[in-house]
Amino acid sequence: MDNRKVNRYRIVGSIYANYIIQSIALIVIMQFSLALTKQLNTDIIGLGYVASGIGIGKICLMFFGGVLSDKFGRKLFIYLGMTCYAIFFVGMTFCTDINIAFCLAIAVGAGNSFLDTGSMPALTECFPSSASSASVLIKASISIGTLILPFIVAFFYTNEIWYGWAFLGFTAYLAINGLLLLPQKFPYKDTVIRGNKSFGNYFKDKPRFELEGILLIIMGFTTTATFVIILQWLPMIAMTGASMSMSYAGKLISYYSAASIISVFITAFVVKHLLKPIICIIIFPAFSALVLIIFYFNISPIMCFVAAVGLGFFAAGGVLQLTLVVMQQMFPTRKGLAVGCMYTLSGLSFFVIPQIVPKLAIIDVSYAILFDFFIALSSVILGSIVFYRFKKVIDLTKI
Repeated sequence: MDNRKVNRYRIVGSIYANYIIQSIALIVIMQFSLALTKQLNTDIIGLGYVASGIGIGKICLMFFGGVLSDKFGRKLFIYLGMTCYAIFFVGMTFCTDINIAFCLAIAVGAGNSFLDTGSMPALTECFPSSASSASVLIKASISIGTLILPFIVAFFYTNEIWYGWAFLGFTAYLAINGLLLLPQKFPYKDTVIRGNKSFGNYFKDKPRFELEGILLIIMGFTTTATFVIILQWLPMIAMTGASMSMSYAGKLISYYSAASIISVFITAFVVKHLLKPIICIIIFPAFSALVLIIFYFNISPIMCFVAAVGLGFFAAGGVLQLTLVVMQQMFPTRKGLAVGCMYTLSGLSFFVIPQIVPKLAIIDVSYAILFDFFIALSSVILGSIVFYRFKKVIDLTKI
């Protein structure tokens, strides 16, 4: 840690609380689609245009947020992220113009970028000896947000309550969390991740950003794309390829989410006591690839369930966060840059995948599964190369 008085549990508690609201902000436009289409005088296509602003804000600002977070510190960027979300919630509540709404959605993407580039390094700096577990648990907060929002939406619609009160409530949530975080002093931004042991310098050689750094950044895309395909397209695959009804196919995502939450806690335990993150970023994608290739040759209702649970557990349970931890272990003085680069590629997958998968699915729905298999396999290959370099530059007994 450092010699300043740092209440790391309060800092981390505020960060996790922010990720609940972050996950809500990312999907709230489509969740309140009925109310917002009426307010903006548009249709679902227009609302999709609004929502696309999130990706633009995220991709454009993530890299710069990471670089500046290394320069100016984590706390500033956490507050910038929270401010962007507050602007979105308040602005959208009273917005009636679709173009202004699009700009407000860009603010969500900006908030996502700033919050990630401030929070992810801060987590590892608060718990340098448990960085993997601290980072993976973010997925639990994200899952909590995506789980509770549908219930909030249903409550407002059922009771015919103006949706704006929900948006203003989210803003109040951010304000309270911001006040609680305000007096907290953060650890030094150059705090080194030490794994579960208390050794000092663990480097045997100098890592090469142009090699393992670039490979890890690419894994930001592949590890995200692996679960994005299943998250967005599994219901359609189940209905088209396995002749499942819409209601049963929709439930697959619930199984996927449940497996993801369970995986978060199991993975946190595993990386704390059993396996190092560098091992997990190879093993988890390997299991994802195995599930996908079996699914490709046997598209049936039972395999749709297995794919939902398997990909929820192995692909969506924190592999991206573990890959980021490995990146931060190898480049401890460039943690913000690591977040910025890796999460930019992660965000890019949300733009690229919808451009490719529908075209494959029109030809044959099984091609979407096969495409996902090759993406998961590429994660295994990339992770294996990084592991080879990891052993060359880092003493594994000291992390």
